[in-house]
Amino acid sequence: MLQVVIRFLTFDVVSEHPAVYWGLAAVWLILLVSAVLSIRSLDISAGAKVAWILLIFFIPLLGLGIYALRCFFRGNWSFLKPLLERPKHKSTKKIAPR
Repeated sequence: MLQVVIRFLTFDVVSEHPAVYWGLAAVWLILLVSAVLSIRSLDISAGAKVAWILLIFFIPLLGLGIYALRCFFRGNWSFLKPLLERPKHKSTKKIAPR
């Protein structure tokens, strides 16, 4: 079992399947461009924009992760309200009092 775990942890996907590398590179580039364009449109100071972009370029995974969480928590999620509310059951049958 130990050999299986070691093989899993040391397996180099890129050397086995180069298409994986190019696919991940394309996804990374799309995320990077999307984040930079999103940061440009934020209503914050120029210094804060530069700090976000530098964080994303120099610490890529951490920078994009923090930026994604920031967008998630500051987003307008009101469009989900109808989906998250409990349905109100309306009775169409009226019972007459006796």
